[in-house]
Amino acid sequence: MYYEIGEIIRKNIHVNGFDFKLFILKGHIGISIQVKDMNNVPIKHAYVVDENDLDMASDLFNQAIDEWIEENTDEQDRLINLVMKW
Repeated sequence: MYYEIGEIIRKNIHVNGFDFKLFILKGHIGISIQVKDMNNVPIKHAYVVDENDLDMASDLFNQAIDEWIEENTDEQDRLINLVMKW
């Protein structure tokens, strides 16, 4: 297999101008996925064993990230991120 059991894969993701960290841990049966903010505070976690689970987890992660952005930013933060897209 390409990834070893117990291996953690890390990736930074960018959503609506805000950065987050994605951690994926390969288990014996599935994968554990966790999204954290840039201060390593967990936002959402899911255990996935197939593509159907992954689709549901993706929706949950997107919703949790949107909620985090709403709760942890103000209008000026959102405006700055829009300007940064120029």
